[in-house]
Amino acid sequence: MRIFDISPLVTQDSPVYPGDAPLRIKRVSEAPALVSAFSMSPHLGAHVDAPAHLHAAGEVADLSLNRLLGSAQVLALSVAGEITPQALQGKPIVAERLLLKTGFRLGTSWPEQFPYLSAESVDYLNQRHVRLIGIDTPSIDAADSEALPSHRRAVDAGMLILENLDLAAVGEGLYELIALPLKIRGLEASPVRAVLVESF
Repeated sequence: MRIFDISPLVTQDSPVYPGDAPLRIKRVSEAPALVSAFSMSPHLGAHVDAPAHLHAAGEVADLSLNRLLGSAQVLALSVAGEITPQALQGKPIVAERLLLKTGFRLGTSWPEQFPYLSAESVDYLNQRHVRLIGIDTPSIDAADSEALPSHRRAVDAGMLILENLDLAAVGEGLYELIALPLKIRGLEASPVRAVLVESF
């Protein structure tokens, strides 16, 4: 068995969407033991969006864990911008959890552009019974999108969204995904420690 950690390291220098809260850590006690407090956007690092992110019913604490645990397919795409249905056609989709590997790597500042899914591509994946979309970019929508059409299509279809994964060391194929959110009431998203398990 081989485990791939597909969660990027989060630091106080990790870039966030403009206006979101970066990671801040404060030491609140040194003795008798070290205790810290931290704050950050729940969309920082690898994270899952709950329907509440788009003002729909369903906070992150209410997500069924079996939707974030199970067989997942990693699919590599050679795209720089919008991922259209044409980019996905001809590629067999064999799992209800699909992780898209575009090769994007987050730098030290919020990027002006990155690969993202068109709303039509979300529909295409929904028609092929994909119930979870994961991607190695900060969002399934364009970097400057405010309407978030792909998020809306996914939420309307009952699909979950995993974003900002690190798939650099993972090849195409089938794995077991584990990407469990924190059980915090009132949040529309949660960081996850996402891993893929490859069984020999």
